[in-house]
Amino acid sequence: MNIVLTGSIGNIGKPLTEELVQKGHSVTVITSTTERVSAIEMLGAKAAVGNMFDVDFLTKTFEGADIVYLMETMEAVGDLFDKSIDFIGEISRIGHNYKKAVERSGVQKIIHLSSIGAHTDKGTGIIVFHYDVEQILRELAEAISIKFIRPVGIYFNLFSMITGIRNKGAIVSNWGGDKKEP
Repeated sequence: MNIVLTGSIGNIGKPLTEELVQKGHSVTVITSTTERVSAIEMLGAKAAVGNMFDVDFLTKTFEGADIVYLMETMEAVGDLFDKSIDFIGEISRIGHNYKKAVERSGVQKIIHLSSIGAHTDKGTGIIVFHYDVEQILRELAEAISIKFIRPVGIYFNLFSMITGIRNKGAIVSNWGGDKKEP
């Protein structure tokens, strides 16, 4: 199969690329930087350098794919601590770009990495963007097969807490004690 992966070769994309290539699939990995091209090629995949805000790039890259794996990353939008960035709005913009590129390219099968909680737009905090993108992708024609994957959690996100666990024996967060953490 000819498979296109968004999300480059981070904690999800790298092992996914390795497994798909090992199983004999032709894999194209979208990356936002030329610095990752050689690492992608060393995995046996083809690199496509561009960004999620360029519908023409996405369309061209999706053309001829049997299946496209879609994911959104905060990294694509900017610094999480930059108060001037509307992360939810920007991620939704990526979702709209994916939808347009799928429609224009003729892709018939999509896998979308979403999140637990994507069934609602209430009480999930910033991850509400998963709900938003799912709703956007659900607007695609019925003939397009979409599989939403909603993992409970991505445990490597906890690695940043290792020092606190070792030093204090606790996981500490700056989330308000009277609020439910999303």
